[in-house]
Amino acid sequence: MRGCRDESVPFSVLFGLPSEVGLRIAADALGLSVATAYRRIRRGDFPCALRKVGRTYVIRTVDLMRALRIQDVRVHHDDIEAGARFAGGMIDD
Repeated sequence: MRGCRDESVPFSVLFGLPSEVGLRIAADALGLSVATAYRRIRRGDFPCALRKVGRTYVIRTVDLMRALRIQDVRVHHDDIEAGARFAGGMIDD
């Protein structure tokens, strides 16, 4: 029996989101100043997992989305096509 092929793509991939973002972008998305973000990192209560690359911090986009309570749901190709038709004014009857 052949396996069923998944015809979907994660939301983050569909919209071309980067796999990681810098601390400034993460802090802005979380409504924090960069100074507050660094303070929370030092206290150990920054809301996302992060890692240090050289002298800078990076946060995986999926972890940032999770902290913002944004689900990285899978979007089916049929829904993508239907959305594109709707956005183009071609509504299905």
